[in-house]
Amino acid sequence: MREFRTSFLVLMTTVAVFASGAASAAPNGTCSPPGAWAAAADFPDALVRSWGAFFPPTGKFYVLGGRDSDDAGSDLQQVSEYDPALGTWTTKDGTFADGQVNNMVGGVLDFGGTSYIVVLGGSAAGATTTTDEVRQYDPVADVVTTLADDPWPGAADGITLPGGAAVHDNKLYVFGGFQVNVGMVDTIYTFDPSAAAGSRWTQSAATLPVTRGYIPTAASGDFIYLLGGSDFDTSGSTPVVLDTSDSFVYDPIGDAITTITQIPRATGETRAVTQPDGTIWVLGGGRTDPNPSNEVDVYTPDTDSWTTGPAFPTPRRNFAADVDPATGNVWATGGYDTGGLLSVNEQFTACAVVDDTIFVDGFDGPV
Repeated sequence: MREFRTSFLVLMTTVAVFASGAASAAPNGTCSPPGAWAAAADFPDALVRSWGAFFPPTGKFYVLGGRDSDDAGSDLQQVSEYDPALGTWTTKDGTFADGQVNNMVGGVLDFGGTSYIVVLGGSAAGATTTTDEVRQYDPVADVVTTLADDPWPGAADGITLPGGAAVHDNKLYVFGGFQVNVGMVDTIYTFDPSAAAGSRWTQSAATLPVTRGYIPTAASGDFIYLLGGSDFDTSGSTPVVLDTSDSFVYDPIGDAITTITQIPRATGETRAVTQPDGTIWVLGGGRTDPNPSNEVDVYTPDTDSWTTGPAFPTPRRNFAADVDPATGNVWATGGYDTGGLLSVNEQFTACAVVDDTIFVDGFDGPV
């Protein structure tokens, strides 16, 4: 294993926090700003088109798949682990069996009392074919396993990448997708880890109102939200991927999808993450000018309304990202900016006020 170390200082207005352990207090119960983005340890190499997953049992952020260039053979088959407490990256022994690891989607699921990170689909750099494989990563045992009995039906054609994904009630929902160099699709599939091997996938009768891929998707409360996403325009001499602002809510119980207030900024090729208060953050993304962006658009399901959250420092798309659902801390790693591939890693550290005391998760020191 390789380990990469850095030390970093989180800067907050009038508040300096020094890394060492639990939490810190500030007078008067005020926090300015209410959490902040800051540079964390860069990924050891350039990184695009990977899947990011925070794994609560270990308290660490994992990067699965992706690539370090756009050239064939640049696929990253080993899992990488970021330790927020130490500010270190470790290349794990857990390894994917092949290079079809770009543009995967997934989530954390419980299989009979044991949690795993599950990812599915994907393609290799420079390739136009895709895989239907479903892979299971165990961060504790550090092993990647292919669930050979349950391939994703959406890629049975060999050319489809999954669109957006979210976990709800311990089931993984997969929305839409991209038939490479052909167009987007409108299907909805559900993976149930509690079902018997060989019978874990079902296809919904409902479909997306429009065909979309690379959809920022997140669950909140009883519903799943699809906020933006990519279209494929074939009207010109050269087909292009376009950002959109179409937004929908899916009811997993009723198997019904409904239009909601559009995200105010067209985007795609990014993640949406759910904060502990139930709001959903759509993190930058997009490729259509003036994208890619660093804007964080915040959707409040209770009011079907949008506001703007704290922007992260580096505008980009196709980066690995996830949230700690207990604290609201967010990680965003790699991606494309307008100049190429990035290794930058940025962390949003949430700040909470409890009994007139500020607690900044993961840090302990003078404020």
